[in-house]
Amino acid sequence: MKVVIIGGGIAGLTLGILLQRRKIEVVINEKWNGIQDKGHAFLMSDDGYSILKNFIPYSKEELLSKKVNRFSLKRKDQEELIKIQLNGWHCMKRKNLISFLNASLDKDTLQTGRSFSHFIFEKEKAIAAVFENGDVEYGDVFIGADGSASSVRDAIFGKVNFSNTDVKEVVGISAIQSLASQDASVFQKYQSKEKGLAFGFIPVSSDEVVWFMQYDATFSDGSEELSPQHLSSFCKEILKEFPCEVKDILEANDFSKSYVWKTRDFDVLPSFHKNNIALIGDAAHLALPFTSAGTTNAILDANVLALLFEQFNDFEIIFTKYYNNRALPLASQIEQGRELKKLFLNPKLHSERGYILPLISDQKENNDSEVIKPLKVLYFTDPICSTCWVMQPILRKLKLEYDEYLDIDYHMGGLLPSWIEYDKGIIKNPMDAAIHWEEVSKKYDIPLDGDIWIEDPLQSSFPPSIAFKAAQLQNKGKAIVFLRRLKEMAFVEKKNITRWELIEEAALGCGLDTAILKKDIAGKGKDMFQEDLRLTKENKITSFPTFLFLDGDETRFTLKGIQAYSKFEEIIHQLIPHAVKKEKTILAIELFEKFNIMTTNEFAFLYEVSNEISELILSELFEKGFLKKIKNKNGLLWIHKQDD
Repeated sequence: MKVVIIGGGIAGLTLGILLQRRKIEVVINEKWNGIQDKGHAFLMSDDGYSILKNFIPYSKEELLSKKVNRFSLKRKDQEELIKIQLNGWHCMKRKNLISFLNASLDKDTLQTGRSFSHFIFEKEKAIAAVFENGDVEYGDVFIGADGSASSVRDAIFGKVNFSNTDVKEVVGISAIQSLASQDASVFQKYQSKEKGLAFGFIPVSSDEVVWFMQYDATFSDGSEELSPQHLSSFCKEILKEFPCEVKDILEANDFSKSYVWKTRDFDVLPSFHKNNIALIGDAAHLALPFTSAGTTNAILDANVLALLFEQFNDFEIIFTKYYNNRALPLASQIEQGRELKKLFLNPKLHSERGYILPLISDQKENNDSEVIKPLKVLYFTDPICSTCWVMQPILRKLKLEYDEYLDIDYHMGGLLPSWIEYDKGIIKNPMDAAIHWEEVSKKYDIPLDGDIWIEDPLQSSFPPSIAFKAAQLQNKGKAIVFLRRLKEMAFVEKKNITRWELIEEAALGCGLDTAILKKDIAGKGKDMFQEDLRLTKENKITSFPTFLFLDGDETRFTLKGIQAYSKFEEIIHQLIPHAVKKEKTILAIELFEKFNIMTTNEFAFLYEVSNEISELILSELFEKGFLKKIKNKNGLLWIHKQDD
């Protein structure tokens, strides 16, 4: 089989490489000679990047990119609306990626200077592609990878109905080393709250940032497109009220290499192929740039098609399965881009808490608050309660085995208002707390370092408690992960989790928006914490942890302090006789994908092995590079190692 690809951009080159790896004959036809500067740079998710990494052994060029770990949205007065951690996003120059892909191809695969003209058909099937220079390329299957203004698409389907250009975008790359190094992994965006106007920038190398200005198309009469000087003046004028760093980026930009992008999209096509001709990338589907998904989608298209070529010989089966695989997620992204455009053009409709992120793969949530579960459990705890730390494996095992039945509602009990107000048991001061933590660590064989009470004693448990309640306003599932992370920082890493910078560090790592979190800590989070204290007092809770198992509004069972897992199971089966434990058939590393960080005995308890075997398994995973570890004098935390 011979595959003729029309278009030597990212989609066409990627598909060509993937097919060649499968020993399929390929010819790629590109209209331009040499690598074009158009396109500047873009964001790519790990979905696409992981595919490109497989080409590294075959390429004579490096895969150059910068990892982007954070997104920040601010108003032009520097008020921060959103601050979140990003997972698996990369920024790279288009010309660097094209060079890398070209260098990954077999010799003579790419034919340049070929601008598509038409197909030669025989019995309704294409047998050759004809180019404007007179060249003719025969083949068995033809792939249109020639971009949003696809001539191949026009040839098989006719003209598509593009949406109106409501938003325009100016793009450039500025050499500005101080800014690139200062925010080395941050996607920073400033957005007006009065009108459709935004400026964003991302470091693309150690001394360069790629930038873009998005604006309501009605702001312009088209004069910004006449010359580099006009474009420069237009950008500086429209952004004159934006921060100084925006002006610095514009001053460092070469406007002779910048351009205006008239953003538009079109509805998902009813098919991506006709007979033996198919479309990939922007030729097949086009979303507005707000989703940052275009390049990733081109690579995913190519990967899906290549896998299908490996599995099937019939092009009709290949192209039908390709469409069935890709059409639904692409339709969702097109709709998301349109929704983002509406919010952009009408910023007064913008809701910070319901903001749609401009990064398509970061929409996944783990909030199960809408799921109705039969058994309500009120859990009273505190971020610095050592007994609650001992009970963490129990909570995780309940989630593994009985999650579908249990609605565990977390409440903060206010263990330590301050040392002046604290008078419970034998603990009277930080030194007493240090001794107590060491005793608990030894008794229950868990990592728990009391030295924090000597080196940097916490003065209250209220700040992290309020932070947890504020996190619940965003996402209850992420709030639980956040609380766990705060405990790890305090009990094992000896970090004073009353400090905002450490609360923010934990929150970002758990996928929370820390700009909103900070506002909620000062507002609704405090009110929710006071309600928890009221509920604690009303239920006469005097020690932590305490679990109240409800039947309707009535408390049927109460468990306090350290309890065996069998006690929880006994109560569950009394209140829900038909409850069935979920059987665990899970690999050790898969357990870390569910719970990113575990202690040695926690893993042993969840995996149902002895501590000795647990240490052997964890050490082996560490040696193989799957885990990292944090050690203190009383034990270890094992951490699932993500790709760098």
